[in-house]
Amino acid sequence: MCRCFGWFFSLLLTGMALGCGNTSPVALVVTNASEYTEEAKSATSPAPGVGEALWPWWRGPHLDGISRENSYRTDWSMEPPVTWKQEIGIGYSSVSVAQGKLFTMGHPRETDTETIWCLHPETGERIWSVSYPCALLNHLHKGGPGATPTIAGEFVYTNSREGEIRKLDAKTGEIVWLLDLRKELQIDLPEWGFTCSPLIHGNEVLVEAGSVVGIDQETGRVTWKTEPHMPGYGTPERFVFAGKPYLAALNNDGLSVIDLTRKEEIAFHEWPSPYNTNATTPLWQDGQLFVSTGYNIGCVLLNFDGVSLSPEWQNKEMRNHMNSCVLHQGYLYGFDGNSHSRRTVTLNCVEWSTGRLVWSQPGMGCGAVSATLEHLLITSDEGELILADLSPQGYREVGRVRVMNEQCWTVPVLCNNLVYCRGADGTLACVDVHPQGNR
Repeated sequence: MCRCFGWFFSLLLTGMALGCGNTSPVALVVTNASEYTEEAKSATSPAPGVGEALWPWWRGPHLDGISRENSYRTDWSMEPPVTWKQEIGIGYSSVSVAQGKLFTMGHPRETDTETIWCLHPETGERIWSVSYPCALLNHLHKGGPGATPTIAGEFVYTNSREGEIRKLDAKTGEIVWLLDLRKELQIDLPEWGFTCSPLIHGNEVLVEAGSVVGIDQETGRVTWKTEPHMPGYGTPERFVFAGKPYLAALNNDGLSVIDLTRKEEIAFHEWPSPYNTNATTPLWQDGQLFVSTGYNIGCVLLNFDGVSLSPEWQNKEMRNHMNSCVLHQGYLYGFDGNSHSRRTVTLNCVEWSTGRLVWSQPGMGCGAVSATLEHLLITSDEGELILADLSPQGYREVGRVRVMNEQCWTVPVLCNNLVYCRGADGTLACVDVHPQGNR
């Protein structure tokens, strides 16, 4: 098997996002881990008002890939229209949306630069953009950035393929500070570059780069780091256990659990990947962590007691190559299989508590999935957007629309009744799912 395919997944993983909350700038500043875990992930979180949804970071405001919007169009007997497309450059970064701005990243064709884009979410018009030197890193895949921008208050944080963390003024694009992970950690560029989306915890920015690194938001200085592992390509999961904040980071050695109070690794579960391509975000629920990777490795559910990790079950019913699952009401929904064997890849539903395969649906290739509280939002790997029931009772498709004709591995994002789909060749497209006549 070819190493390339593992990488792409990692890239995408890091750069795909989902969900929506309220528009207050204060709500974007995370000061307590519980804000984005036990309470925020509850399905009872209120739906945002019309036009008030946001998607400020990787996997959305609730960090679960599930939007709380409930006013989107569900009758697709007439295809929802693609209202705009914008060329943003090669890559796999998804989008973040807040305060009337959409942020994403790309690598303009035939250049040696990467670009951070700030666009109008309803029109795709450019508000500002910032470019800087960066290699494409297209070894056996299309290359380009894979991390998703993170919005926090008046600022946006990004991670380049070469590992440069930037803090920018969200209104103007002015760079406030820059941190080079390679210089700071004295490490070589990983084979597939850096693709972890920045995380916000209190007054720190957290990034996984083999070590988990804590960066002061104000100064851009590293204030702490854990012992190193081989860097992975996904974005960690933040969670609260027994009232304390933790981070679960999947690197290319295994799963590390970081105590964010002590700022050190306190538990580890070995989980190596062929071709060193671990790329997914671990999922947390009620004292357990779920990990899934491709290349026939499969998945494991681990119990966490605040000190150690122990397997509950392990099987090969869910082998996420690059895109993480969505967990809803005790069931996991995600793509099982590798992109280079797209004809054998299926969308699976697996029971969280037992690992039992509930249903499996072929025909979409190695795509990506997000959700609302009632539906799955799916992008096929050939550029179709699909709406299907979110149910363990079986796969029922509501409708689909052709959005683009290019490789589409990035997670679709629903925000304010608009769905954003990103192609690896550089197309960012917006699909209008407002109820008919209500736009």
